[in-house]
Amino acid sequence: GAIAWYREVLRQAHQAERARAYLAERGLADETLDRFGIGYAPNTWDALTRRLRDRGFKDAELVAAGLAGPSPRGGVYDRFRGRIIIPIRDATGRAIGLGGRIMPGAEGPKYLNSPATAIFDKSRTLYGIDLAKAAIRREKLAVIVEGYTDVMAAHQAGFTNVVASLGTALTRGQVELATRYADAIALAYDVDL
Repeated sequence: GAIAWYREVLRQAHQAERARAYLAERGLADETLDRFGIGYAPNTWDALTRRLRDRGFKDAELVAAGLAGPSPRGGVYDRFRGRIIIPIRDATGRAIGLGGRIMPGAEGPKYLNSPATAIFDKSRTLYGIDLAKAAIRREKLAVIVEGYTDVMAAHQAGFTNVVASLGTALTRGQVELATRYADAIALAYDVDL
C-alpha cells in the first residue's frame, strides 16, 4: 500500500513537481520509474501514517516496517518526508525496504534507507536484483554500481544485468547473492579523487 501511494503522489501531486523535474533531468523515463516503482514522500509529518492507520495498521507495525519513527510527543511520524522513494526488493520481487533521496538543496542526509528489519538487511541485498537476475544469468556477469539511479539508467539503456550495493561498501553477503546468478562480477564504482 505505501509503495503504490508514494508512486501515485509522484505521478500526480503538485508537491512532487520538483521531484518529477529532477528525475526527468536525470534522463529517467516514466516507463523506467514505473518498472522500479519510484515514488515521492510528501514533506509532511504524518500523511502516510494517517493513511495506513485508517486502513487498520497499528503504530508499532509502522515502526517495525521502517515506515515511521516514534515521536517524542507520543505517537509516530513518517520516516520519509520530502524525498524521492526508491523501493528495495529481494530477488523474488518482494519489497523489503525503501531508499529515500533528498531533493537537491534540501537539508539532511542525501540518502535515507529503511532501518534494518526482520526482512531487510542491507549487507545481503543488491538493489535491482529482482529485475536483473535473468540478464545476469544469461550474461553470466553481474555489474555492480553504487547508486540507485545508476541502476535505473543502465536498465533503461538496455544493460539489465546491473545492480547496486545500496550505498555501502560491497559486502560478502552481496557478493554471495550476485554469484548465485553470475559466474563473474564487475565493479563499476565512481572513482572518488
